[in-house]
Amino acid sequence: MCMEPSSPPTHARRVKRPTTAAPSFAIATVTRNPHRFGAWLDYYRRLGAAHVFLAVEQSPDVVAYCEAHAAGFVTLSVASEQSNPYFTLIDRQEAHVNAALAGCAVHGVDWLFHVDDDELLHFCEPWEEVVRRVPRDADCLVLTNVEAVPDHAGSDFTTISRFFLDDDLFLCYVNGKAGGRVGSTAASGSHRFTGVEWLVPLESAMLMHFESCPYGRWRDKFMHYASLQRKMSDIPFRFYVDSILACRRVVAERRERERRNERSAAGLRSSRRTGVARKMRLGSGEAALRGFWRRRKLLHYTAHPGAIVTVRHLALRDPAPGRVETRGGRGGRAAPAAALLCHWGERRKEGLNLDT
Repeated sequence: MCMEPSSPPTHARRVKRPTTAAPSFAIATVTRNPHRFGAWLDYYRRLGAAHVFLAVEQSPDVVAYCEAHAAGFVTLSVASEQSNPYFTLIDRQEAHVNAALAGCAVHGVDWLFHVDDDELLHFCEPWEEVVRRVPRDADCLVLTNVEAVPDHAGSDFTTISRFFLDDDLFLCYVNGKAGGRVGSTAASGSHRFTGVEWLVPLESAMLMHFESCPYGRWRDKFMHYASLQRKMSDIPFRFYVDSILACRRVVAERRERERRNERSAAGLRSSRRTGVARKMRLGSGEAALRGFWRRRKLLHYTAHPGAIVTVRHLALRDPAPGRVETRGGRGGRAAPAAALLCHWGERRKEGLNLDT
């Protein structure tokens, strides 16, 4: 579906690039306590990104890493703590993307993709081939998003190669992400840019979403939301609402247990017994949270093996062979993928078939 192009925003003066130069692209991301940030950033180096524009929230380690290892490749902006992290996120992302568009003009970058810190832009063929087919009047490249299918609680973007395609059963958003043409577009929410849209074929590129992977990332994210988020009725994702509620229950039970333990510990004279009580308090609720994640994330996709594809992407390291949990708790090999989507450097000569 196309939209009528809007009036382009006023940007900084654009650096002229040689007409023979291949189109370049950059990444814009708002991040807070990202998982394996160094590996995530290295992925975009290897993918060929010209620049990364990063808005950092409550993550001093990320700032220090970029200053030490990514000078010239990353433009940093540091934001303050948010009192309402979920409902103001889209506004923060939109403001950051518009600032990054201006930065792209300064750096002479042609396209800007907005992705989150749990997402990887994936090309099934060279970026130059993808952008070559973009219609001249298109300013917004729409990417289909796919959801990561973990094998265990520690699965992350360096080990996950299976992805779910049935957006009717996604745990999170279904409307993809986008890239915008620098100099003629602006951010339009967190999923689109203004201007005429062009849907990039899934055989050419996609957005891999590692929602709630690994388990520890899910726990930290929703414990954070549970501590700050008050209004739940407008959250559109049932998985998000239930995750927040599960974390709130654990927090409430943990506080009640702490009160009981403190009353009991008050009468204890042994520091050793007091230490044991403290360890019990810190570990309380972890089993309940792991059980929720296993039921609602790990086992969510197992009933629909025909909607799973395998993607050989640049972030993968060779994982040890293992068994995959299926519904009912029985082990078994992963179901055959509906298709094998290779990175362009390893693309098979026979091409791709998403209909098998």
